This record gives sequence, structure tokens and C-alpha cells, in this order.
Amino acid sequence: MKYIGVYWHLFAPMMKKSIAARFGSEMAAQSIKNGKAEYRRLLSRADDLGPGNPMASNAYFAYVFAAAWLGSGKKITPAQMGLVMRDVLEGRLLRTFFGMTDLNRSPKKWRKDMEKYQAWYQKHSQAYPVNWQVHFDESAHRDGSYYYFSRCPICEFCRREGISELMPALCATDEIMFRLQHGRLYREHTIADGDPVCDYWVVGDKVKDPQ
Repeated sequence: MKYIGVYWHLFAPMMKKSIAARFGSEMAAQSIKNGKAEYRRLLSRADDLGPGNPMASNAYFAYVFAAAWLGSGKKITPAQMGLVMRDVLEGRLLRTFFGMTDLNRSPKKWRKDMEKYQAWYQKHSQAYPVNWQVHFDESAHRDGSYYYFSRCPICEFCRREGISELMPALCATDEIMFRLQHGRLYREHTIADGDPVCDYWVVGDKVKDPQ
């Protein structure tokens, strides 16, 4: 993947603050100092997802946290790194950003976003075949957005790099992100757990009996 430094520069201070609060300033300094080089290394080895890919930011987000975790020498456990991810997502900046979306008012937002990604992928799949493969099932649910992936390049890369133990924590950030958008994620399967798909059924948090 092409190196884009803005993701590291944006998230590194927030990760450092969380790690310092949870595990001490020495661990925070080590994780961020070593993590910067790890981030470059990970991106240099990751599959190119293609310019203009609407989903590419998900990979950059994941590899920032993977880099800081590797920077700690794996002294921070994957579960503990999941707490750091939660701290960052629930911090003022991202809480405000995600809070601008209300899934009660825009219940089909994520289906529409995935349709935009699907349109992009259909045009670029030959050039960038290693990518998410998204599917829709109109009959599955009436409320909210429903879609599923049969391929996840982040999961594939983490397995190839021998860091798949971090995937459950990365997958758990989906629930947090949707919650910050006044929504709920209902999920039964993830590729990281060995299932053939990652399913997403996202509804507004005011929907009492989603169908």
C-alpha cells in the first residue's frame, strides 16, 4: 500500500495518551517510537487496494494500531490493544466525527456506502483483485442496512504477517463505530473467527424490534 502519513500522525498522539494512561509513559513512548517504523513496514508489505478506494481507510486505520502493538514488542496483549482502540474511537475527535451521523435518521446509510464501494470495485477489480468482496441480500432484513463480506484483505494480511491474534480487537471496533453513530451492529459471523463471511446488520439504536 502507498504510505500515507496522515493516519499515523492523527492517531499516534491519541494512542500514546491511552497507552500511557493504561500501561505507563515508558510503554507509550516505546510503542509509538517503534510503531512509526512498523507502520511503514506494514504498508510496504500490504496489498495495494487501489487509489480512490472508499474502503482503504479501514486498512490504514487497522495498520496504525497493529504498528503500535508491534512497537510495544507485543507486551501489550491484543485484548489490551482493543481497549486502546476503544479509547481512541471514543475520544472527543472521533466521537464528534462519527456522531455527525444518526443512523435513526439515515437508516440505509451504510448500505448506500457499500454500494458505492461495490461500484468502485467493479471498475477496478482486475487491477486490484485483493479487496473486500461485498454482497447484499434484500430478503434478509427490512430495517437498517444489511450486507456481508466474503473476503477481507485486512484479515488476509494479518494472517500472512502472523498477527491474526489482533483481528478480534480490530473487528470489535465496528460495534463501537456504529454505536457512536447512534446505531447497533448485529453480527453472527466474522472471517477472522474462521467463518466464510463477515455480516453487518446495522440499525438505529431507537429501533426497538428490528426486522
